[in-house]
Amino acid sequence: MRAQTELPAIGIAFLLLTVVVILVVGTANTALTSADRPAIEQQEAAGLSDQLVSQRASITSRANVLDAEALPALTASDLHQEYGLSPGHDARVQLDGDAIAVAGDPDEGTTVDRLVVVEERVERTLQPAFTNNRSVTLPRRTPNATLEIDPQPGTVVRSVRADDRILLRNQSGLRGTFDVSLSRYETVQLSFETAGVLSTGDVRIVYYPAQTRKATLRVTVDA
Repeated sequence: MRAQTELPAIGIAFLLLTVVVILVVGTANTALTSADRPAIEQQEAAGLSDQLVSQRASITSRANVLDAEALPALTASDLHQEYGLSPGHDARVQLDGDAIAVAGDPDEGTTVDRLVVVEERVERTLQPAFTNNRSVTLPRRTPNATLEIDPQPGTVVRSVRADDRILLRNQSGLRGTFDVSLSRYETVQLSFETAGVLSTGDVRIVYYPAQTRKATLRVTVDA
């Protein structure tokens, strides 16, 4: 009889023990998740920041140099698909405090700041005087230029070279507007082969040198 009386007590005790174990494990898992979250966010924010300034990124002209013209095209989808932001994570990318891309609704999260260079192309115009020669060196590097060639009567421009590379050639004469590609990594000398004399106003060159400034790129990830 005594054994039968003790069975319900043992069952109740076992039930209580099971509940306590479940509560303890649940609390431990919650604490572990809370402790891991900042580390996960830090890793995600650092990784996203690294990808955004890499040489392969679509918003950079080279490593750690952001292309100002490409920044407005950066989207939330790009952060996930191109730059490796994990699914379910929210993020905000800011440049000097201005948001340039937001994925989801980041509340607090973890933030990584890094110093970058922002590069913007500005338009400049040059009209060579051709006082002593038929060449001109562009003051600054540019990836492309527009040449407007309109020589005086009696002068024929037969070719244009960028250093040792022929850009344009026409034995009967070049006249009009021409877009040419140049090396963005070297200062370029343009040389004109002519029959006759070139003077001021015969050639007008529009080129696009880089203007740079330092800025802070801020990446916030909320897991």
